[in-house]
Amino acid sequence: MDITIDKISDCQVSLSATVPASDVASVKDGILANYVKNARVPGFRPGKAPKSMIAKRYATEVTEELEYQLKSKIQDSCLDENPDLKVLDFGTPEGTMAEDGSYSVKATLTIVPDFELPEYMGIEVTVPSTEVSDAEIDETLQKFAENSAKHEVVERASAKGDIVVVDFKTTCEGKPTAEYCGKSVGFLEGREDYWVSLEDDRFIPELADGLVGVSAGETKDIVASLKEDFPISDLAGKDVTFTCVVKAVREKQVPAVTEELFASALPGKSMEEIRDIVRENLKGNKERSNNEAKADQISEKLADQLTFALPADLVERENENTVQRKIYAAIQSGDYEAAKDMDALRESAKAETERNLRVYFALQEIARREMITASDAEMLDAISNMAQQAREKNLKTFVRKLHRENRMTGIRLSIVTSKVIDLLARNAKVTVSE
Repeated sequence: MDITIDKISDCQVSLSATVPASDVASVKDGILANYVKNARVPGFRPGKAPKSMIAKRYATEVTEELEYQLKSKIQDSCLDENPDLKVLDFGTPEGTMAEDGSYSVKATLTIVPDFELPEYMGIEVTVPSTEVSDAEIDETLQKFAENSAKHEVVERASAKGDIVVVDFKTTCEGKPTAEYCGKSVGFLEGREDYWVSLEDDRFIPELADGLVGVSAGETKDIVASLKEDFPISDLAGKDVTFTCVVKAVREKQVPAVTEELFASALPGKSMEEIRDIVRENLKGNKERSNNEAKADQISEKLADQLTFALPADLVERENENTVQRKIYAAIQSGDYEAAKDMDALRESAKAETERNLRVYFALQEIARREMITASDAEMLDAISNMAQQAREKNLKTFVRKLHRENRMTGIRLSIVTSKVIDLLARNAKVTVSE
């Protein structure tokens, strides 16, 4: 195999490689032999169908598998022949099958730029205690009781903490809201048997406040002043009137914290045993939270010590991912104006992107020094979880898709990164705060 590596920049090299026709034929024969052995073809017993028929029947699958194996072979040979080459990403290799049967690949590889790695063992971190107090257990048990509460109809005026069941319609400037907007406005057009919590209705707080003190059978108009960033732009900053017909007032009735309350979830357990189970769960939650805090602090302290330059094109490409994450987070929190000035958002995200890239490079260098890798079993476990989340039943089809999208290297690096963070967390100098 002929492999050529040329430096493009501090973070990139070009790869050119050619697999001889004889090696290509050998790999293809192995793939076909596997298909011949396992393929089920009508009229033939398993393993007895002619090779030429199998090659024609599974031409697409054989070609995909052949390209994947050849590219993997090239990547392995590249790393074997260049042990000092710290490859982070093999990019999107472009493969070409020549008339003589040889196979050539060209790719742009992302490599770790040269930098001095700071001391990474024994990083100081501070986390809270994982001890669980009786008060925390009491609070958890009470929350379970609150979640098990029933809302029973009562014959009295509503008060804070109640649920008021209403039929309502809305108007804006004297017109039905949908007519005012000239389009459907969904929820704001009105609802029947709508439950309004008088405790935590944050979407339209005036509605909850206005229904305090009402009784079943009453009708009440409540004016809500919508915010300037209200999602329906036609109603942003407008006053909308809710005409509510009160159908019922329901009082929240919280059961007592007893063994009976937990009988379905923890049958046969005494309150002492239930408290012990809650204590262990809370302790586990605190330990997981502390592990996340350790990882965050370790990343931040590494970033503070890394100042090497990064290629502008790499920063620009990765910055788009940072920007998209920020926009998504802003929308999730109700800020719909986050993407209004994209130039300013990109500029503000740039420092975070550069810090993240430097930490990422440092973690991969630590992995190389500590000989941390992702095993085949870990890869299979990660891919199986991804397939399950994507509701992909055929794992082989899903794996081929990942290969086509060139995502396998990213999955492997993600596993390695997680293992490096675990290593650093285990070796961190931990201070437990009160």
